[in-house]
Amino acid sequence: MSLLSYSRRHRSLLWYRSAQRAVARRRHQQQHRQLQQQQQSHIKHNSTTSRMLVTPTTSSAVVALAKQVRTTQSLAKTTAIRSASAAPDSSSSMSAVAAAAAAAAASSSEDSTNATARLTQPTADTLTTVATPKNDLVTSALPLDQAPNRSDKPQPPESSWSAMLIALFAMIQPEWTKEKIDLEETPLEEIPITSVPSQLSEVLPGNDSAVFWRYDMDSYAANRKNEDRSQYVVDSIMRPGRSSESPVFFCGCYDGHGGEEAVDFVQKKLYANIRSHLAENDEPVAHSIITGFKDTEEEFNRRSQIKFERGSWSSCSVGACAVMALVIEKKLYVASCGDCRAIMAYREADGSLSVEQITFDHSANEEREQRRLRVLYPEDYDIVCEIGLKNFYVKGRLQPTRSIGDTYMKVKDVNRSPMPHGLRIRGSFRRPYISAVPDIFQVDLNDRKPEFVVLGSDGLFGELKNEEIVQLVGRFRDEGVQNVSQALREAVLERIAEIYGTTSADLENILPGNRRDYHDDITIDVLHFTPPRAATQAEAA
Repeated sequence: MSLLSYSRRHRSLLWYRSAQRAVARRRHQQQHRQLQQQQQSHIKHNSTTSRMLVTPTTSSAVVALAKQVRTTQSLAKTTAIRSASAAPDSSSSMSAVAAAAAAAAASSSEDSTNATARLTQPTADTLTTVATPKNDLVTSALPLDQAPNRSDKPQPPESSWSAMLIALFAMIQPEWTKEKIDLEETPLEEIPITSVPSQLSEVLPGNDSAVFWRYDMDSYAANRKNEDRSQYVVDSIMRPGRSSESPVFFCGCYDGHGGEEAVDFVQKKLYANIRSHLAENDEPVAHSIITGFKDTEEEFNRRSQIKFERGSWSSCSVGACAVMALVIEKKLYVASCGDCRAIMAYREADGSLSVEQITFDHSANEEREQRRLRVLYPEDYDIVCEIGLKNFYVKGRLQPTRSIGDTYMKVKDVNRSPMPHGLRIRGSFRRPYISAVPDIFQVDLNDRKPEFVVLGSDGLFGELKNEEIVQLVGRFRDEGVQNVSQALREAVLERIAEIYGTTSADLENILPGNRRDYHDDITIDVLHFTPPRAATQAEAA
C-alpha cells in the first residue's frame, strides 16, 4: 500500500509547483539585487545614461542594426562618450547609435513577417536625450525608486558596442509573438474556485415522482482541498418542434486532479453547454451531450493556453473526469469521460437486486485501454508506464485516459517554458494522448425502470465492488436511511479501516491532506427512481 500512496502523491503535482515557486522567488531576488547595483552605480558617477523606448524586435531588425553599427565602429575606436569635452565625432557617433536603436524600435514584432527591417530616422518622440549648452548628456530618466520595465532598459555604459548588441539580442522574442499577443488580448471569464467543505451531504426530492423519486449525495475530502464536485439540476427545456416544455433531471459527479480549477470549470459549464444545444437544436439528445462535452473541453483548453502565454502554467496541468446522468423525455442518458463510474440496480422477479455497470472505466489500469493506447501510439515506448504495484499511467503522468482539461497531455506547444521540466511530455504528439469524448448509454424508462442509479468517483469504486455497493444501498433503503450516500461513504471508510487495522473514527480524525495516504476523495450520488419496498408497502396498506 505504501507504493500506492507514493504513486498517488506523484499525481498531485504539489512538489513541482513548490519547486517552481522557489525558482521564481530566487530569480526575482537576483533581479532586484542587480537593479540596486545599477542604481547605486548611476548615483556614484553622477550621470545617467540615455534610455531608449524599445519595443521587442525581430531577428531581421537586429541583423540590420548590426550592419549599421559596424559602419560606425571606426569612430567608436577613436572617440569615447565620456564628457562634454569629447571630440565632435563623439556626438555624431552617439546620433548614429541612437538612429540605429530607433530603427530597431520601428521594426517591432507588430511587423514580424517582413523579410528585412525598415530603418527610419529618429524623431523627437523616439529619443529622450537632449543637449545642454555645456554639451552634457541629460535624460528624462524615470525616478530611481520606480520599478524598471522591459521598455525602460538603460544603454550599456561608454562605448561598449558588443554589450549593446548583446542587450538588443536579449530583447528579441520568438517569431510567434504576434499570434500569442492576440491570444493574450482575449478577456477571460472569472471562474471562482469553490470552497467545498471536507464533508458535504444533501437530500433532495424529485418533482415528478412518476419518473424520479429522490436524490441524495455525499462528498468526503481526502486531499487538503476537496477536488471532487457534485451537481444536481431540476430544470425544464422547450425543445424545437415540441408543444410544451420537457422536464429535465441532471446529475453530475466530477473528479478533479492536479487542482480545483478544471473541476470547478466543468461544474459551471458542462450542463450549461448541454442545455444550450438541447434548447437550440432538434437533434438526438446523445449528440447534444457529446457536443456539450466538446464545447467544455475546447473552452477550458483555450483558457489554459491563454493563461500559459501570460506565464501561468498550472491551468495546463489540471483536469477533471466526469460521469453524468440526464433524464429527459422518459429516457435516461448516462455519459462517462474518465475513471468515474455509474452502476444501475434492477429488481428481479424473485425480489432480489441485480446490478449492471453502464459505463466503462477510462483508466490506464484497464487492459482494454492499454491495448488501445499501444495501437494508437506504437512509436511511444512509454505510452503506458507502471509506477508502483499494478498502477499504470499514460506517459507516466496520468491514470485517466479521458478527461476534460489536462492540456499538457493534448497540446504539444505548452510543453515548454514556463512548464516545469518534470511535467513536460516528450513524444511524437501525432495526436492528443488523452481525449474528452464521452461514452453515451441510453435506457428507455418506459421499458425498463431501475430501482436506483449510483454515480461515484474512483474513491468509491476503488474500495467496493459493484455488487457490494448495490447490496448496501438496497439495505439502507429498506432500513429507511434518510441519506443513503452518507451511509455508503461510512461503509467505505469502515472497509479502509479494516485494511489498515484501525477504526473509521480514527480515519475521520485525520486532517484532510494526510488522509490522502489512506484513500482518495470520495463522492457519491444516488438517484432513486422508485421508493424503497418498505415505503411502497406502507402506502399500499
